[in-house]
Amino acid sequence: MRLRVHPTKKQSRQDLMMRLIKEKPVRTQDELKALLNQHGFEVTQSSLSRDITEIGLVKQNGQYALPPRQSGSSLPTLTSMESAGSNLIIIKTLVGMAAPVGITLDNSKVHGVIGTVAGDDTVFVATANGVSHETIKRAIQKIFRG
Repeated sequence: MRLRVHPTKKQSRQDLMMRLIKEKPVRTQDELKALLNQHGFEVTQSSLSRDITEIGLVKQNGQYALPPRQSGSSLPTLTSMESAGSNLIIIKTLVGMAAPVGITLDNSKVHGVIGTVAGDDTVFVATANGVSHETIKRAIQKIFRG
């Protein structure tokens, strides 16, 4: 029998994950799972992976780190953005930040953005025909610079 996770329990678990990452180095999903278990959260590997993706945790220097704050952040998450043909925008990010940027763009549903592919410090943004790249770039800048 599979239990359905109540949204408040999921949010509590994700909030705890972020607090644990801030407090001590966590190098593996197994370590994170054990810490969650110590705090009363039994979690499957697949749920943990989904939580990591949803939160936008990244690996930096061999340990999990929180994604950068998106508004009011002093870190310039995006380092450059340029068109590469009529249906592709290339975004360069700080090392390890491409996945959170891609997830944020996918969740933001920017008009004209069909989807993203993220590496370590580069995001490929597939764009729809007939939508101005300048309009899309302004929308993306607004998301990350507030």
